[in-house]
Amino acid sequence: MRIVYPTRIAIAVALASTSFLAGAQEPRPLHEEERIEEIIVTGAFAGTRAETMLPITVLSGEELREKVTNSLGDTLKNELGVHNASFGAGVGQPILRGQTGNRVAVLQNSVSITDASSLSPDHANATEPLLADRLEIVRGPSTLLYGSGAIGGVINVIDNRIPEKLTDETNFQIEQNYNSVSREDKTVLRFDGSIGNFGVHLDYFTRENENVKIDGFAIDEDAVERLEELTHSFMGDDHDDHDDHEEDHDDHEEEVPNTNGFIGNSNGEAEGGTAGFSFVGDQGFFGFSYNTFESGYGLPPGTHSHAGHEEDDEDHDEDHDEDHDDHGGEEVESVRLALDQTRYDFKGEYRFQNSWIQSIRGSVGISEYEHSEIEFFEDGGAEVGTLFKNDGINSRFTLTRTPTGNWSGVYGVQMAESEFSATGEEAFIAASDISNVGLFGVERYQIDDFTGELGFRVESAKVSPASCGYDDNATSVSASGLYDINDRSNIMLSLSSSERAPSVEELFSNVSLDTCNAYADDAKFVLHAATGLFEIGNPNLETEQSTNIEMSYRLNSGGVTGEFNAYRNEVDNYIYLDITGEEHEESPIASYTQRDVIFTGLEAEVNFTLASNDRYNAEMGFFGDMVSAELNTGGNLPRIPTSKIGTELRFFGNNWSTHFHVTRFNRQSDVSRLELETDGYTLVSLYADYHLSVGTDSEVKMFLRGDNLLNEKIRNHASFLKNYSPEFGRGVTLGLRFEY
Repeated sequence: MRIVYPTRIAIAVALASTSFLAGAQEPRPLHEEERIEEIIVTGAFAGTRAETMLPITVLSGEELREKVTNSLGDTLKNELGVHNASFGAGVGQPILRGQTGNRVAVLQNSVSITDASSLSPDHANATEPLLADRLEIVRGPSTLLYGSGAIGGVINVIDNRIPEKLTDETNFQIEQNYNSVSREDKTVLRFDGSIGNFGVHLDYFTRENENVKIDGFAIDEDAVERLEELTHSFMGDDHDDHDDHEEDHDDHEEEVPNTNGFIGNSNGEAEGGTAGFSFVGDQGFFGFSYNTFESGYGLPPGTHSHAGHEEDDEDHDEDHDEDHDDHGGEEVESVRLALDQTRYDFKGEYRFQNSWIQSIRGSVGISEYEHSEIEFFEDGGAEVGTLFKNDGINSRFTLTRTPTGNWSGVYGVQMAESEFSATGEEAFIAASDISNVGLFGVERYQIDDFTGELGFRVESAKVSPASCGYDDNATSVSASGLYDINDRSNIMLSLSSSERAPSVEELFSNVSLDTCNAYADDAKFVLHAATGLFEIGNPNLETEQSTNIEMSYRLNSGGVTGEFNAYRNEVDNYIYLDITGEEHEESPIASYTQRDVIFTGLEAEVNFTLASNDRYNAEMGFFGDMVSAELNTGGNLPRIPTSKIGTELRFFGNNWSTHFHVTRFNRQSDVSRLELETDGYTLVSLYADYHLSVGTDSEVKMFLRGDNLLNEKIRNHASFLKNYSPEFGRGVTLGLRFEY
């Protein structure tokens, strides 16, 4: 399936038409190694990373370009406290401190993204890390400023789609690279410039890949069989029933061949572009941008269940039969997802003079999102099995007041409205109107070597599918203190109490809109094919209550830098899918239930300068993290990432660099009751680049990256597909970037 992208020519023409501006600019120096700390924008107060009251990780510049891949989860998987919840080659959702989905807020320039990624593990995030200038990952208590959906953390994808400052020099970039593990071709173009008081930003990317190479078979048939036996034992199946299941399993294996050396149906493509403009004056700016993003990817064989359900609705049966008549009753051969988003952004800031208001800043994002789950049949035909739509408006406005004495403050409002719908055979969630309105504020006190912050957020959450509905409030408060031990180190202590309102799938999955409760007749249940479960929501769920305590220590002593974080997060009424022990049409029934859970974790990193002279610099770093999530009734939450520990060796000169990474992901033995242990593995990667000056004001960068150089067979414990789809095998990326 090839994406048809109507704006490709328009963007290319726009880039060409504006490139004449480059000749009017002064040449810029190349290969500057100045390490200027960037201002953190994901927080109440602007400041450098060392000055923030946040456990935060920032990827930008060459470091981001070195690590960036096609998904946020895969790009960030080696960062502190971050792991990847993959679902085949096309999906990589980030996990922060053991939490993902509707507990991790993914933002685009500090405004929420409207998509369907939190509804199902096979749905990708509707954002493109390739086009980002910077990724900011915020963990801990201060995330309450971004809504109850950020209770686990925040990932802010920051780009220059609406320029806030005028560029001194026009910049044009084009990058082309090739990845051997999937034969992926990727092209990225970007233009940033200014005309008078107007800033201009244009970007475009396209990529296409074939099936992903691996070492050995894709499906771990032994693990699949052992997991089925464990499930049947939990369900209380007798011996005869188990034999029947064995036969069904054998038939299933005949229908779903186990590929060797590659992951079937893992090819994909994506395309997108942005045009942004702004007016920049002495006291502020205002701008607008238009962005389109399209992506198509396949789900590996055996991972998307098609267990039917006896439907009492005769009209549904007739329509469903009519749809399949054209295919002669043939089975679905493969499933592919086609994602399409159009987004309009408005952003502005006004800085006051001689006023108690220092500045007012606002952002509005309008999104039109849909994705189709397309079923391909053996006869070559195809049809849309399920269509998801989510159109919404997200806005955020903040007021920064002029400091008085030792106190300064930021206050704001955040609003979100969306219309969600799902139609087709996997429509297990009713169409719903969703709205959230939050008021928040943070006050900061600074004196000598101490900085303290007090924050609050009050949020109203409404979910309204037809005659049913959920309407409740969530309140969060936090307190943080940062003490500078000396000019090289500080210590931070944070306390917070945060609430999260349940999401639409937790409330209304397989819920009757007549009774506003789960269907009394199992025959009406709709299977969630991505998880292989009949998921049952609960409209009577209470808000989650999280109490978090965290301690951090930071060191910046010339040749040695480091960070250490320890946290304990007690969550009352934690919402999760619990296998009930019942079955319907040979698939387990799971209901959203609430238990108390305790998350505990450690994160640490330290970096040393080994050598620094006129010819080269050498640095070495060590890092690691671990998290556990235990139910108060005993046992563990499922798919909690394993601990990891790694080292990195970096050499760089004026126009070259070489990085060597080794990360050990340990065996995960702290599993839930219907989960198997997962073996550990070691990831080894190598990166090298060389910058070549072309004339006086441009350069060419050649780079090479080798991933999974040991060709490990990786079963990611955090993935729903670990027994069906391993992670990528050994691959080499070759790239070339021209910058003017």
